[in-house]
Parts: sequence; C-alpha cells; structure tokens
Amino acid sequence: MRKFAVIFSAVLLLSGLAGAAHAYTINYDYINVANQYTTPYSATVEDFDGALVWTWTGSGDVVSGSVGGQYSAPGGVDGINKDSTYYVTVPQPYDSDHSGSYMPTGMPAGPGPGGTYNYFGLWWGSVDTYNTLSFYNGATLVASITGSGAITPSAANGNQTAPSTNLYINFLDLPNFDSFKMTSTQFAFEADNIAIGYNPSRVPEPTTLLLLGLGLIGLAGVRRKS
Repeated sequence: MRKFAVIFSAVLLLSGLAGAAHAYTINYDYINVANQYTTPYSATVEDFDGALVWTWTGSGDVVSGSVGGQYSAPGGVDGINKDSTYYVTVPQPYDSDHSGSYMPTGMPAGPGPGGTYNYFGLWWGSVDTYNTLSFYNGATLVASITGSGAITPSAANGNQTAPSTNLYINFLDLPNFDSFKMTSTQFAFEADNIAIGYNPSRVPEPTTLLLLGLGLIGLAGVRRKS
C-alpha cells in the first residue's frame, strides 16, 4: 500500500511539473508612443501601418476609425482618444454571420527551438468574452486564450473606452508556437501593435534612454576634463 502511495505521489508530481512546463504569465506593461500602447519588449511588431509584416488570411480586415456595430478603434493610453492609426478587426466588416478567424501565413521562423516563438503581445481593444487567441505549433493547438482569460479578474464586457478593456497585454512563456489565429464569434476583435518574440528582453522607455544618453554625455565630459 505504501509503495502504491509513493508511486501515485510521484505520478502527481510529474503531472504537476508537466503542467508547469506549459504555464504562461500575463502582464499589462507597455510603452506609450503618441498615445498608443505598444510592446515593452524586443520583438517583431505588426502595426498595420504601411506595408504589412505578414500576409494575412481569413475573415478580417485592416481598418481605421470606428463604425458603429462593426468595429471600434482601441482606446488610447490617455483613456480618451482612440487609436488614430490602422489596426486589425475580426471578423471582416459586413460579414453575414458576424463570425470569423484571421491569421498570418508564412510567418518567418522564430529564434526558439524549431523556429518557434513563446512571447506574444497586442494592444487589445474593447476586450470581449467572445474574442479568442489560438496558438499553434505546426498543426497542433498549444494554447487558447479568451478575452475573459486575458484580463481576469476584470470583466471582458467590450467597453470601448475603459482602461481595463483597452490595454496592452503581454503573454510570456507560452508553449512554443509558430503561428497564431484571432477568432471572434461576434463583432469584433480589434487589435494593433501585435508583437512576437522568444524570451524577449525589456526595451528601455524613451525617458530612460534620454537619461542614459545624458549620463553618457556627462561621463564623456568628465573623462575629457580629466
């Protein structure tokens, strides 16, 4: 009986370790650039302005502004002014069944094992319960996160101006993935400044860079004086 208990405990421990290996963390850190939320990490960013970084396929569109009942620009850092640039909305406006998925194709290989990524960030506008992010490694679904899971314990109620539902969300230590998909079963899933990377390092904020630059100038002056 004791031997069985030891074996059972070992199985539970291994199961826990396996589960921990697939855990991920969420934070809401960001850098403010002209009232836009963007990633605070070194990463590849799709901002939907100008030429697109990836080729996209499915039911979605790159839009600007807001159209009542179809899509709303993500709320900005100041909590008043909305995203004034281009962003993505899912499903495609005027979609007859108000449901669809959108995903990039032909994404370049990432820096992780087998050409994968494990970091994902996005400026998520008016987060709703019916918005879902899905991550794949090849054909295998490795993680699926709904709007409710992304901003717990805040309510994913689609508020178009509240800071709790218009924010930058970073998913760190995801299971290794090489593609992702945005899905919404109603109008709409809106996002901008989508970022991917692998164990990314934090990017200094502009003020930090300015202070660092001034410090280096000061050191140079002291050295020259010496």
